[in-house]
Amino acid sequence: MKALRAARPLVLSVGFLSLWWLAALAIHAATGKGRFLLPSPDLVWSALAENPSYFIKGFRVTLVTVVLGLVIGAMLGLWLTILLALSRGLRFWLLPLLVISQAIPVFALAPLLVQWLGWGLAPKVAMTTLILFFPVTMAFWGALRAVDRDIIDAARVFGANRWQLLRTTYLPLALPGGLNGLKSAAAIAPIGAFIGELVGGQQVGGAYGLGYIILRELKINARTDTMMVAVVFMII
Repeated sequence: MKALRAARPLVLSVGFLSLWWLAALAIHAATGKGRFLLPSPDLVWSALAENPSYFIKGFRVTLVTVVLGLVIGAMLGLWLTILLALSRGLRFWLLPLLVISQAIPVFALAPLLVQWLGWGLAPKVAMTTLILFFPVTMAFWGALRAVDRDIIDAARVFGANRWQLLRTTYLPLALPGGLNGLKSAAAIAPIGAFIGELVGGQQVGGAYGLGYIILRELKINARTDTMMVAVVFMII
């Protein structure tokens, strides 16, 4: 069983590449345009070999954006959760606003973020943070509310005040649930970075992010193979 579990990533990778290759061959046989519609893995590898530093630098830019957005979004979400736990009035006013805010198409704010924060890394990180902020906050808040009431009552019997309850009981017990929510939020972080790079495609540190590379290779250079290299890096 351990050997099977260890081999699973390799098996899945080989299976994915095989399906990709077969799909590319089938599309090429049906249309004669497989190179442009879905390039095969060998063509994508050749495109990467042409200029690997171009994609590696883009990957670094996007990775920095995702990591910064994740850290800032997690910190803001955790601190807001703490404030909500300490203040009933804040809960009364802010929780409905948080829910309503999800009706706002965050992607539509990307041009505004560029206007407010300028070109470069800042608007991309801000977009990633906005994408993460709500799910992280709700995950930590849900984990806090799920803490066993008997444990809370026992702590109160021993004289714990509201801050002590939060520091010694609520947060330690809610942390696993909050981290699970953070893992789920991390999966959507590249979406925020991607949208931010599409709108604010300025170079950062002399390199474009993967989102802008995808747009550039598809729309300007008309090269699906190099676009697919950026897509693969984005998936990674």
